[in-house]
Amino acid sequence: MRHRRSLSFSALLLLGALAGGCDRLGIGAHGAPVADGAPTEQELQKIRYMSSAPSGPKGRTLYTHFEEAKTCGDFELAMRWNRPPNIESGPFNKKMVYVTASIPADLPKNSEVFIRGKIEQGETLPSGAARWYVTLQDGTRVQAIETADFYEKEEQAPQDGGKASALVEPTRAHRIFCGQGVYEGLIGKDPDGDKKIPLLSMLFAMDRTK
Repeated sequence: MRHRRSLSFSALLLLGALAGGCDRLGIGAHGAPVADGAPTEQELQKIRYMSSAPSGPKGRTLYTHFEEAKTCGDFELAMRWNRPPNIESGPFNKKMVYVTASIPADLPKNSEVFIRGKIEQGETLPSGAARWYVTLQDGTRVQAIETADFYEKEEQAPQDGGKASALVEPTRAHRIFCGQGVYEGLIGKDPDGDKKIPLLSMLFAMDRTK
């Protein structure tokens, strides 16, 4: 089944809470940040095709439609610019932890994370929520859940003029999964047994071929 979605709802959640953290960046929209961990201007050339607007504090340019990203790598670049890893900001005024290779052993519960991995399986639950089992680079399996509320609101967004879909074939194994979420701890259920695995509550999710 093809799912058509966009970032509009999640963008409001994300961008509406950026002011406190991004005010501390002390850089212009096209500066060359270093200490904050944001991508360089040269790295950002790769995602020039993505929509952006001076919607941040003091007119700072931010990416406004993550669903336009052609790859999960491009999405991560845009997120790293909007949410530099060394800056506390966002809905929870915390640093964004970028989880691609493994889950940090000391990752606190309720940490805000960006995840990127390979889909093992995905499905829509009877409740209307979406669930994925995703493998990270080191082989760690995680469970990711997106509630029906987020799912339904994002599904409605393309009807309001969106041209790109965040989730295209989210139930197909081996596609790349990426998104923004909250780490809930080792309380996920491994589908192959009783082992507990990391659980993530997703605020926004995408799937791509790479």
